Amino acid sequence: MRLAFETDRIHDAGGEVIAISVDDDERQAAMFARWPTPHVRYVSDPDGVTFLRPLGLYDPEERGGIALPGTLVFDPDGTEVYRHRGRDFADRTHDEEAYVALEGLGLDPIDPPAGGPVGAVDVEQRGVFQPRMLGAYFRGNRSAVNALSRRAVGDETQALAREHRLMCDVTLAAWDAVRAR
Repeated sequence: MRLAFETDRIHDAGGEVIAISVDDDERQAAMFARWPTPHVRYVSDPDGVTFLRPLGLYDPEERGGIALPGTLVFDPDGTEVYRHRGRDFADRTHDEEAYVALEGLGLDPIDPPAGGPVGAVDVEQRGVFQPRMLGAYFRGNRSAVNALSRRAVGDETQALAREHRLMCDVTLAAWDAVRAR
């Protein structure tokens, strides 16, 4: 998530951000129009056939089929050098390892590419997540994981709780930085 808000660091390392989902082109355009992500390319992959399924980032069981959160870094030859694949729709990385992998490639900086898709669309589409909800959503996530971690037992459960709290914290920090611009 933070990657979409910190594209300068990615472009300085020679990479770009491409957000792929099962949403149709109109919904992708609404997301692009609504969110402050001018250099993120939004790609529609209905049913996950073109990208998501081949990359192992498709969950056919959730809501009739959705993209799993994933962050991948490829070198210029197309070899995958980093992968985070979420276990479910809420399992996201805090992104630092992706930055390290990308910066480790030693690529030249690139000019920020145009994001998109761009078009005249109804940004108030039902179900298109609104930026004003992001802070509340991740603060709620963090609060819930704090409560659950107090009830849960076991090292694995506590590790998952710490991981989710970290993801919430870095996402909220990135969002605060975007809003401060």
